This record gives sequence, C-alpha cells and structure tokens, in this order.
Amino acid sequence: MQANRRLLFWLRVPYAADVALVVIGVALLLTGRDVGWSVLIFAGVRAVIGTFALLVLAPRIIAQRSGTPRE
Repeated sequence: MQANRRLLFWLRVPYAADVALVVIGVALLLTGRDVGWSVLIFAGVRAVIGTFALLVLAPRIIAQRSGTPRE
C-alpha cells in the first residue's frame, strides 16, 4: 500500500505548482503583460493532464500492482 500512496502523492503535488502558475499568470496580466495568458493556458493544460493521470491512469496502475483485473 505504501507504493500506492507515494504514487497518489506525486500525482497530487503538481496541483500546487498549477496554483502558483495561476498566481503568476494573474500577476502578469495585472501588470499589463499579455504573456500572462500563455501562463494561464499552460497551467490549465497541466491541470487537465494531471486530473487525467489522477482519475484514469492511477487506478489502472494500482489495480495492475495489486493483481486485480481491469475493466
């Protein structure tokens, strides 16, 4: 079970980086720099990929490690 907890931990950690990117993107937009939009889009793409990994890939990896059949 310890390996599964580590896997889930490392899949959740990038969300903190996404929050930091959003803060940076908003700060850039508030200072009048249009590059803030690129930072916000990048953070959004990272969040979508992280959510996919957490909700779709992680259960498959955990099931494979535990030996239970996948659907």
